[in-house]
Amino acid sequence: MASGADRISDLPDDVIHHVLSLLPSRDAVRTCALARRWRDLWRSVPAVRVAGDRGWASFDALARFVDSLLRLRRGGAALDACDFDLRFDGAFPGEELQGDTWIRRALRRQVRALRFAVSTHPRVPIPLSDSPLVSHSLTTLELRGVQGNDQVLDFSSCPSLVDLKMKDCYVGGLEMWSPSLKHLSITYCVFYCDYRTRMDFPSLVTFKFNTNTGRTPLLETMPSLATAAVRLDHFCHDRCANGWYDDCGDAGCKGCHDYYRPDEYDCVFLEGLTEATDLTLLAYSKVYLFNRDLKWCSTFSKLKTLFLNAWFVAPDLSALAWFLQHAPLLERLFLRVSKVPKNLVGMDGSFNQLEQPFAASHLQIVEIYCREVDGIILKILKLLILCVLVSTPRINKTQAVHGHKYVFDGTDIVSLALKGSQFSTYVMYH
Repeated sequence: MASGADRISDLPDDVIHHVLSLLPSRDAVRTCALARRWRDLWRSVPAVRVAGDRGWASFDALARFVDSLLRLRRGGAALDACDFDLRFDGAFPGEELQGDTWIRRALRRQVRALRFAVSTHPRVPIPLSDSPLVSHSLTTLELRGVQGNDQVLDFSSCPSLVDLKMKDCYVGGLEMWSPSLKHLSITYCVFYCDYRTRMDFPSLVTFKFNTNTGRTPLLETMPSLATAAVRLDHFCHDRCANGWYDDCGDAGCKGCHDYYRPDEYDCVFLEGLTEATDLTLLAYSKVYLFNRDLKWCSTFSKLKTLFLNAWFVAPDLSALAWFLQHAPLLERLFLRVSKVPKNLVGMDGSFNQLEQPFAASHLQIVEIYCREVDGIILKILKLLILCVLVSTPRINKTQAVHGHKYVFDGTDIVSLALKGSQFSTYVMYH
């Protein structure tokens, strides 16, 4: 301004702190040179934001800055967020990256939301020391590119933690546990332990498990669960080398070996999801986990919305029939159908439900996504019609045959509707 007055310095400390919290911490610290008023303001900024390694003379310079930044913070100053976003495209600093030290120092500063993300090429996880993370203030934790074993995966010493995201992490512990966690997302992680990691999150409300490598973890019951989205693709080790959905009996098949442990558990994964109201289950066609779990799983008594992909097709639609029978409140069903390998071998004692009438009395909408209306689609439609006939007694078989209609709109949609019922099916091409 023409008068030369410093209006910004006249702002209250809280306002200046908020402005500085939006900047990278390196820039926030540089404001100490503006005037005497700004000399120590950076020490109380409620957010720490560190990005690297660009712009630093060396990694050692970055490390010294982070050490000083955390060490010189004003005691008692609130720390709402701490964000480490470290990307290394060239030489990896290795043990010089003191990620574990920085995480625990931030926790001692009573941080509420902590994000520690490391991206390296090639992919090298940063090991965390095998001791619990301890904080009564931490509510949100996001970890990327780290390796955790045993005790560090026990989050019971963070009683306020409600939101946990893990991506590109290496999980080597036998157990993950938190009594307070409500939202959990695990994506692109590697479960490298020879045994299944036991997950115990009794307060969990939302769960995302997507495209992870290794053996699928063992889920304990989650009574508060509302929404779950799971994707098991070809990185999952729960598949038979001989193409069986049931145990092939081959001692050399790592996928089938020690799958069941009757003395410890029967159902590996699905039992932990039985309280969900909204469920998405996607799997690579050769992954057998869901099909085997259904033999031991209890009823999905609250489920209202279900999305399945091609895994339910082979070998005989028994998985679809199982859900129609064991999800009594199911209202919306979404199916994505594609070709499945012909060499997959069915399970002994399959459900063989297609010839047995059963009701799906709450089912209102079914959407089927496919490339063509083939024999599989017609078989699915036959099963669905059977459900409606049983759940709507006033429609007899003759009425249903003459009452349903197929309406083709170009190559876009086929709709099936039955008179006297609220049920409708849409077959959509993609």
